[in-house]
Amino acid sequence: MCAGGVIQSIGDSQDIRSTGGLSIYIPFTSSSLMVFNFALCGVPFLAGFYSKDYILEIFSMRYMNIFGFLLLFVSTDLKVCYSFRLFYYIPLFQ
Repeated sequence: MCAGGVIQSIGDSQDIRSTGGLSIYIPFTSSSLMVFNFALCGVPFLAGFYSKDYILEIFSMRYMNIFGFLLLFVSTDLKVCYSFRLFYYIPLFQ
């Protein structure tokens, strides 16, 4: 819901670079987006941490080839990197 609100408020564009200064116009939506993005990154004490940690733990304890193992962890790291990019372009305090 927050992502849809952000896309609609910047003129139906999905370009992350055009979201600068968004916290001034829609502060609650941008704050909520940051909290939900933290949960997707797997920050401790949020819901995404427990599910992501459990999935990574289960896959690291069972037998799988090295390609699948690296693909799992690289994809998790790329999600975190993209989320930090979103933190950079939508600052909460200006």
